[in-house]
Amino acid sequence: MTCHREWLTNFNGEKKSKVKFAKNSTLKVEEIGDVVIVRQNGSKAVIISVLFVLEMKCNLLNIGQLVQKGFTVVVGHYDHIEVFDANKKLILRSKLSKNKTFQVNLEAVDVRCLAIVENNEESWL
Repeated sequence: MTCHREWLTNFNGEKKSKVKFAKNSTLKVEEIGDVVIVRQNGSKAVIISVLFVLEMKCNLLNIGQLVQKGFTVVVGHYDHIEVFDANKKLILRSKLSKNKTFQVNLEAVDVRCLAIVENNEESWL
């Protein structure tokens, strides 16, 4: 889940819903899209079906949903977590923080709308 709409591509605004948190509080899901992230080695990975929740204060990763999408999650020796894509490439690694959460710093690619049109008709020239 993210509040950064500029990170999303392949929007689907038709699947509106709500996300439920502790103490039964809820936030509205505005739309769903994919997020392209940059790995430390510069290559890119895609996390699909990310919820855009405008009122979120921070980004959240749902481990269960990542596993359902084909990612592998490894928690090692109670002090770190690693997430791998379906091709076993490392997506992220994080250490356990003092408040018992895994804080992850991801670099998302700002999505730009680019279109390339090719027309071989001479009349177009």
